Amino acid sequence: MHEPYYQDEAVTLYHGDCREILPALGAGSVDLVMTDPPFSIPVKYQDVSGDYPRSWGDLMVMEPFFQDVFAKIRRVVRNGGQTYICCDGDTYPVFYKASYPLWPQSHMIVWYKPSGRRGRGWLHSHETVLHLRTAETQYTGGFRQDVVGIMPVRTLNRQHPAEKPGDLWTFLSEGMPKPVYTVLDPFVGAGGLLDWARMRGHRAIGVEIEERYCEIAARRLSQAVLGEIAPAAEVTGPSEPLSLLDLEAS
Repeated sequence: MHEPYYQDEAVTLYHGDCREILPALGAGSVDLVMTDPPFSIPVKYQDVSGDYPRSWGDLMVMEPFFQDVFAKIRRVVRNGGQTYICCDGDTYPVFYKASYPLWPQSHMIVWYKPSGRRGRGWLHSHETVLHLRTAETQYTGGFRQDVVGIMPVRTLNRQHPAEKPGDLWTFLSEGMPKPVYTVLDPFVGAGGLLDWARMRGHRAIGVEIEERYCEIAARRLSQAVLGEIAPAAEVTGPSEPLSLLDLEAS
């Protein structure tokens, strides 16, 4: 078993490849998986001035890796647990295909970013989240809309280029029926999700392959324990997510 890079009463952080570390975790030991894996395609077509010949193989280069990762995630999440994987329009088909044989049910959630600015013709103002579940998955009462408007973390406040706002994790976890649970993030980045989970009284397990980000996450977590700094994940914009009704009214 790998030794933790950082550990306190609520959080355990491992430095290494999640494909090597996840098999050491107990089967069905995790209630909730929320993660933002590194996703991209080899060629960024929007950065090319002319037309570039596209191939499905451009996306499929990622498939074997995520098939392996998702299989290992499926083993550790309990049968009635919930899994949320961040992605975008290009990688969603890959993630969907890789996860399809592993989970009997899935759902697409759209995160609308009101401050989205990048794009060509159309501003890039949303990301997708792949939700995976089984027939045993239970939710808290009521229905949640699968499109939510949440401000992203401001660039100046980010400790990782793709850092997600704490309000997004809060929205995704609102359906969890248990008040306290174990959260897994196999792609930790700067540790925002681990910090978010601990502040809400949950137990969190994280894995990060790049030591520089392990160091940032460990420093962030240790400083938050000492109360020296406000967690960056809380600097996220509006305190309440925007619903479709809010968006229509605006």
